Formats: sequence, C-alpha cells, structure tokens
Amino acid sequence: MKFKLIIYTSLTFLTLILLGFFSLRNLNKNKPVDETRKVYIKKTRDGYQLFRNGNPFFIQGAGGDSYFKELAECGGNTIRLYDTLNLASKLDEAHKYNLAVIVDLPLYRFETSYNQYLIKEDVDLLKQEIQAIVKQHKNHPALLMWNLGNEIQYPVVFAKNRIAQNTDDVVEIFRVLFQRKKFIRTFNELIEFIHTEDPEHPVTTSVATNKFWKKLLNIHLYSPKIDIIGYNIFAPPQIIKSQLDKLSKLIHLKPFYISEWGIEGPWAQEKTSWGAPIETTSTNKGKQYKDNYSFFTNHYSQSLGSAVFFWGQKQERTHTWFNIFDEDGRKSQAYCELQKIWKKSSTSFEPPDIKYMLVNKKGAKDNMVFLPNSLNKAEVLLNSKIDSALQIHWEIHEEGWNYEGGGAKHKITKKISVRFEQIKNNEVTFLAPEHEGPYRIFAYVYDKDGYFATTNTPFYVLKKK
Repeated sequence: MKFKLIIYTSLTFLTLILLGFFSLRNLNKNKPVDETRKVYIKKTRDGYQLFRNGNPFFIQGAGGDSYFKELAECGGNTIRLYDTLNLASKLDEAHKYNLAVIVDLPLYRFETSYNQYLIKEDVDLLKQEIQAIVKQHKNHPALLMWNLGNEIQYPVVFAKNRIAQNTDDVVEIFRVLFQRKKFIRTFNELIEFIHTEDPEHPVTTSVATNKFWKKLLNIHLYSPKIDIIGYNIFAPPQIIKSQLDKLSKLIHLKPFYISEWGIEGPWAQEKTSWGAPIETTSTNKGKQYKDNYSFFTNHYSQSLGSAVFFWGQKQERTHTWFNIFDEDGRKSQAYCELQKIWKKSSTSFEPPDIKYMLVNKKGAKDNMVFLPNSLNKAEVLLNSKIDSALQIHWEIHEEGWNYEGGGAKHKITKKISVRFEQIKNNEVTFLAPEHEGPYRIFAYVYDKDGYFATTNTPFYVLKKK
C-alpha cells in the first residue's frame, strides 16, 4: 500500500511538472497589450520594452529613500523604495524631481519552521495592509510599479533532494507541499488583487541569486500572472547569465530588470583568520560599479533597466560597504561612475583617489594582531596630491560580527574613543583598544567639493597569555 502511494505521488508530481512546462512554452504568446495604460510592457523583436505615459522607459534607478535631488542630477530616473513608511511624502518628493518610483510591498518571510502563511489572521492582516496601500497610492503620478516582496524565499515546490529523505512518509511529503502552496496561494491572490485594483501599473517581485534558477522556474510555473521579475545580483554576473541562458531553453522568460546590483558583498570577500571580510577602497568600488554595469549592458540587453544598491547611507557589516554617500551626504567614486554611465559624459569633479592603507607597514591580508594599548602607526596612500585641499579623518570601530540577534547586521558598530597623533598629512599613530576583540581602523579623505574616499583595515586585539 505504501509503495502504491509513493508511485501515485511521483506520477502526480511528474504530470504537474509536464503540464506546467507545456503551458509555460505558450504563456503570453501574442497576448494583446493595452497601450492606454500609464505603464505597460510590450513584446519587441529583441525582448521587451517598458512604456510609461506612452513613451519608452528604461530604468536608470537606485534603491534607497534619500538624496532624490542628487539622483536626478546624476542622470537617474527611478527610485526603488524598500518600505512604505511615509510613502505619500516620498512619492511627492520623487515627482518633484521627475523620478519614477518602484514601491516595495513587504511580505512575511516564507519559512517552514514558522510559516505565517498558515495563520489565517496573519494572512488577512497582510492582505488588508497591502490593499490599503495600493488603494491609497495607485493614482500617484510618480508610481512606476509595485514590487511584491524583496528577495522572496519562493518555495521550490518539487524539492527532490528534500522529498527523497521522506519517501517512507507520504503524509510528510504532502504536509511540506501544503506549506509551500499556502505561500503561493497568498502571493497569487495579492497579484490578482493589485491587477484588479490598479491595472495601470505592473506587479513585480525580486529574487536573490541563491538557488536562483530553482526559484525563477517555480515563479514561472506557479505565479504566471506576475508581470516582471527583478534580479538582485551581487554574485559574479557571469554565473547568473549562464543560469538564465539554460532556463530560457526550457521556458519563455518573463520581462525582467536588475532590481539590485553593485559591488560584491562581505560574504564573497577574502577574510582574515578571525573571519573579518576584507573591504576594498571606495576608489576600487567605483571601478567595480563601472565594470558590472558594462557587463549588464553587454549581456543583459533584454533587461528593462536596473536599480543600483545602495542610494544613501546604511550599515551592512560596515557603515561604508555599500554606501554611495557618507552620513553627511558627501559623494563617493561610485556616484561619479554612475553619473558617467547615465549621462554618458565625464564629470567635472572626481573624489580623492585612495590606493590602500597600511598599518605598521602591513596590509589587511596580513592578519594584524595587537596587544592592548600598544602603539601603532597607520597611513593611507593616495594617487591624489596630498595638500591643504584634502582632509583625512581617522576612526576605530568594533567589528560587525560582534553583533548578534535580529537585525544585527544593520546596527551601527560602536566607535571606540581613540586619540590619533598626526605624523604627516596621511600618517597617524594610535593606541590599540584596551579590550580584546576584533576592530577596524577607518580612514576618510575629504575634499572641498563635497566628495570623499574611504578605506579600512581589520585588526584583532589580544592579550599575552
């Protein structure tokens, strides 16, 4: 009996998969487009084209919630808002600077350990909140599209490797499938609601690059009414391109845009012996932005555009990793590179140009360990001329992995009170912190035109045994 159940279950899975593939091969072929809508997508010979107010629109955007004026001056045309806090005023400000807005509608994270999509009250509340937001803001002239969830953990319905572990328990197989289907049902109901309430604007969602092709395939299979899919790409873009090429042989890929892109994150970097990721200089980051955008342009020609990460100032492992601005609004090399890309012209100003930092004549890869209160020397080397037009500021912060718990990676690390003695314009001495643990020393180089450059070096303080 158990064997028959397993055979029946396997055949059911196979049938559903085949039906899904056959339907996807013909999905949206020759589907008529309502060109009277404010925003719509049209199939072209080369892929898809986004239209806004009757005109072709290519997304030159950024993710964040500040510096709207600077985004417009830089040549950007779109801001992606990650939440709906003070949404009305942000939409108004975006419209003031002629920016289109992608509005994120946050969802519960899908987890099998605690699945909120099984709790009717939670699902009802989520629907009510999203419905209220859409109804209130659907007619705003700045609105471009609704983004239903950021980096959603879209369930892989047929997870072969997980189901195979439970082949003796068919009940468990169906329990897992039921959990996944509850998320998908809610997700699809929200898409349907937005389409009904606001047919003028597309609905998109964004996925991260882990398990990329599996999530993408399942979205195409089980949420076919989504209009656009956003790809958050921080892995080497060549890897994602190869996965998309393979997937396109199985299904007709939906219109897409690069919903986040930028430099590689802390998770992808070389680390010290105690696990601190080594962060490159802001000067090098500018080059990475330029190179990555060039790759997208040459290999993602069917994209509807992109939104760079991050337009503002935030903490993620360090307070400098992803930031295009510092906390006082100064602009980095990344800003200048984006301006060159979007405006297709050179900039009149360039930030200070940092080569690297040395501490006691060693670099970040040398796993520097200091005694508490020991005297050390740091220097930042520049390609820029060091003169009175430049100011160099130094700080020491605790290392980010000291912070644990929910939202810890976004908590600003503690700045340590340290006295720096200047030797030269670009050299200082300092006493290591008295408490054991991991730290970083930061150097910030400011010019008189509102630009900055920064670099940092991790080190560890350890007492003698």
